[in-house]
Amino acid sequence: MRILLASLAAAAALSAPAFSQSMVVVGRSAAAACYHNAVMHQYDRAALNDCNSAFDYAVMNRETRARTHVNRAVLLMNMGQPVSALRDLDAAVALRFSPPEVHLNYSAAYVRLERPHEAVAAATAALDAGIAHPERAYVNRAVAYEMMGDNASAYADYLAALQHDPDWIDVQRELSRFQVANGS
Repeated sequence: MRILLASLAAAAALSAPAFSQSMVVVGRSAAAACYHNAVMHQYDRAALNDCNSAFDYAVMNRETRARTHVNRAVLLMNMGQPVSALRDLDAAVALRFSPPEVHLNYSAAYVRLERPHEAVAAATAALDAGIAHPERAYVNRAVAYEMMGDNASAYADYLAALQHDPDWIDVQRELSRFQVANGS
């Protein structure tokens, strides 16, 4: 069985979204505002300022500081700054903080930087670590596989994502681009 892509698939893979995930921070603080902005998809300068203020003025324990790095990374990725996002993810890991969502965020940054081999490795690490929303890692890995020209693996990962979230319209649309053909 061969997996074929419809025309323009390579261009679609390069423009497909990569998915990231914020980390919960509670309370009334700049760090909590940073989390709120990330989870509410408020990707703008004001949201970034909340995150920066958390580092500039707040006294945070190690875990809250790491979570704030992850949340700022989510903002930065979605503001078109994946290199800066990687620096924040590295800072979170340096604080001995690496839940599966950090790997997911690495995979999203690597997809945006068109570094598909690293994106596949990071998404796989998120899956191996038991990420709560595996469908997001499967989609990031599928996009990366498409960048590498591995359409069969991309198709398999989109299918896996759909098994975890059968109502995800965007994944259904991605799958509709593929044609499965018998033969060599």
